[in-house]
Formats: sequence, C-alpha cells, structure tokens
Amino acid sequence: MTLLEWHDKFPDDEACRQYLFDQRWPNGFVCPKCQGTKYWTVQRSGRTAPVYECAACGHQASVTAGTIFHRTKVALRVWFMAIFLIAVDKGGKSAFALSRELGLPYVTAWLLHHKIQQAMTERNSRYQLGGLLELDDAYFGGISHGPGKRGRGTDQDPVMVGVSLTEKGHPQYAFLEAVPDLQDETVKAVLERRVEDQGVWRTDGAPVYASAAQEHKAEPKVTLSTDPQAAEVFHWINTVISNAKAFIDGTYHGRGRARRQLYLEEFTYRFNRWHMGTRIAERLVLACLTSKPHPYAT
Repeated sequence: MTLLEWHDKFPDDEACRQYLFDQRWPNGFVCPKCQGTKYWTVQRSGRTAPVYECAACGHQASVTAGTIFHRTKVALRVWFMAIFLIAVDKGGKSAFALSRELGLPYVTAWLLHHKIQQAMTERNSRYQLGGLLELDDAYFGGISHGPGKRGRGTDQDPVMVGVSLTEKGHPQYAFLEAVPDLQDETVKAVLERRVEDQGVWRTDGAPVYASAAQEHKAEPKVTLSTDPQAAEVFHWINTVISNAKAFIDGTYHGRGRARRQLYLEEFTYRFNRWHMGTRIAERLVLACLTSKPHPYAT
C-alpha cells in the first residue's frame, strides 16, 4: 500500500474510527462491562467522537477508550498517518521528521512517536524465540572511552541480542534488550522472557550462555570468536547488530540511554515483520488499539 492509497483509505477521522470499531468489535459491539450487544450511539456535547451506550447496563464506551489513543486530542487521521510513516520506512521516522512532515508541534510529534514505540514494545513482549538461535551481546553508545577496548571489556552499554533461524539458515525473528550488565542473573532473566526452552543455541562459548542453556534444556553449539568460521556462523546476528546500530545512529543520531530500549524495540518490530511489506502499517494500528494507555513521559 502506498502513502496515497493509505490516505485514500483513511481520509478523515470517521474512516479511522470505523476501522477501529471494526477491529475492536469484529462481530459487532460488545459492552466491556456486561458483554451486552445492543447499544445506542450517543453524541455528547463538546465531543466530536461518539460514544456507544450499552442498552442493558448503560455503560458508555468508545473505540479509543483504554488504548494508546485514549483521550487523545490529536485527530485520528494524523495518528494513522504517523503510524504509516513509522511502520513502512525501514529507517524509521524521528519525532522531528514527523513534526516536519505532518505539520505538528515537536512536543506533539514526540508524544505520538513515544506512544507508538510503546505499542511496539508491548507487541514484541508477547513472543519468544525458539528453535535454532544465535545469541550474543553487543555494545552501544558511541566511541568507547577505554583505549583499544572492544567487545566484552568496553565501557559502552551492553545489549543482549538473539536471532532465530529457519532450517535453511535464514533469519526469522530477533530480540534486542539493553541490560545493565552481563551477570548470570541479568542474562537469565532476559532469556526467561525472550526465549523458549529446548532449542539449539549458537554462542561464542561465554560461560553465562552455557549456564543458561543448561537451565533451558537447550543444545549448545559453541563457535569461539577466534574460530576461522565464526564470521560465517554468526553472520545473521552480526548483521542484525550492525543494522540496529545504523538505525539508531542514522535516525536518532545515537542519542539517549534513557530511551534506547524503545529504539531497539522499534527496530525489532519492523525487523520481525519485514515480510509483510506495507501491510505492517495496519498491524501497527492493531498493536496501538490493543495496547494500554501510556502516561505522558518526561
């Protein structure tokens, strides 16, 4: 779907609202309080968006209540356009770019961008990697201050990375998680959330991954970093790390430890859905619709 086709599909707030209604209640309205299906549409004073009142219990609901769009003052068509721009551009869109292209104040564009990243994060958290995995750690944060330090031992910030592969060795899905350290407890907590049991793990032999593999009943496949075939074995995880760094440096200019995990989640969300093409935009609308409201961040 092109930008023009997206605009034609969602030309105004009513089209966006109807789409959200159909996605939220695909079989017709269902009261979130009593599960009743009969309702009246109520147009309240001072509101442009209608609410739906349950005929059985009188509870009022809207298509945006309890979602990323909850109580938004930004037009839904603007939200939809921001979602499309962020979803389909593999390089992403910064808040500054959204502000410029959508004619929004920077603070408004930043807030939309932040909340969309939060929806991506929630959706990513629903899945675990399984099967054949490459696991490693990378280091983000610009130039290391330590003379000649690289890899483990640098004073840059560690990020755990995992990539699942098909039987033919093609990449499927990934995760990237910024961590405070690479101690046993930290690594195992991440893998507990991110990885299924009983897979095959390709690692460089770091003791922390060997210990975690034992707990996950995974089969370890060790290739030392000094092995001549290491670059070939870890080709895809190295590619993911390189692309993630290029994304953060290119779109966000490497800024900010505070929001680094959100940048990593944004990269991961698109990477895991690259095969969808521009259909990823509609999936991101759904992710926003099923994500809980997020507070204004500082």
